[in-house]
Amino acid sequence: MEISEFKDRLAAGTLTRRDLNKTLASAGLAAVTMPLIPATASAEDQAIYFTWAGYDIPELFPAYLEQHGAPPDTPLFGDNEETFIKMKSGFQVDVAHPCSFHVGRWRDAGIIQAIDTSMLSNWGDVFPDLQSLTGTQFDGEQWFAPFDWGQTSITYRTDLVDVDEDSWALLWDEKYAGKLSMMGAAEDAWWCAAIYAGVDVNNVTEEDFVRVRSLLEQQRPLLRFYNNDMTTVEQALATGELVAAMTWNSSPLELTNQGIPVKFMNPKEGALTWVCGMVLAADAPHYDKAHDIINALIAPEPGIFLIEEYGYGHSNEKAFAAVPEDVLVARGLSKDPLAILEAGVFIPGTSPETNTRIERDWSEVTAGF
Repeated sequence: MEISEFKDRLAAGTLTRRDLNKTLASAGLAAVTMPLIPATASAEDQAIYFTWAGYDIPELFPAYLEQHGAPPDTPLFGDNEETFIKMKSGFQVDVAHPCSFHVGRWRDAGIIQAIDTSMLSNWGDVFPDLQSLTGTQFDGEQWFAPFDWGQTSITYRTDLVDVDEDSWALLWDEKYAGKLSMMGAAEDAWWCAAIYAGVDVNNVTEEDFVRVRSLLEQQRPLLRFYNNDMTTVEQALATGELVAAMTWNSSPLELTNQGIPVKFMNPKEGALTWVCGMVLAADAPHYDKAHDIINALIAPEPGIFLIEEYGYGHSNEKAFAAVPEDVLVARGLSKDPLAILEAGVFIPGTSPETNTRIERDWSEVTAGF
């Protein structure tokens, strides 16, 4: 991007965080937290949306901007566990953006409350199968508003890697030592290692914990780095610093658009599939505006953007109806989300004991203990 275009788009408020990261990276600078909206807009007394990097852009909640004249405040987190710990410790937010298998645990911890779907004009257009995901409804109440869904698998350079069969084994291949990367969050990496190990994700045993830890310990010296930032991984794949990395399904789309020869693997053991969305904080200080955020995010317009620009599925059926079939196919998506989700391995809700063990083992392995 030319510097003049960068300045114009920043001033106009049309620069996305993904574009910002790339432009700064190309100049050898680190990304910083900064507003991607005109300086005249104020976030004072706006609802607080605690979310992932890349989900804090105006394109994803235009209706909220129109209603309130400013975007929500959008502090960012690195993974679901960080969010849980901060909210449990009193960090005040209105809406958070976890994945579905965390909802029961967060509810039991008392940090979220039921969502009033009567306040969501777009709720009726949300796929019924996503509305009723296991572990997201309790006593007839809705505790989770599905937003985005997709897969976690391996993106690899087809010109630099020889693959005999699609398998998670690629991320353990000593031939590519120092050119591999794994996500830095246990909720992704541990479960993908578990899938590779053949673990029944609905019934994790002590033997399974030992097997998965052993695999992660074997893998650690083969990795170039653990990643928490898809932009960094995509840049490393583009330059050849990495030849294969664990990514979400947005990365191959981004790299293909750059002309980089990559493939998003369909492992024989199964890809990790997921649905993430919004939960309402138990002590939400802006209750009505919090529902406005949720309603804005599940509207068709941000859904179309999410599908076309990020390559993720969205929860609104009308968004899919507006996207051409060839665009969906190119992104590995279907107008039936269950067709994608059930083709992989969908992680169920986990007990606090299981989650604690996963986080402990992961922390020890990544620290080299």
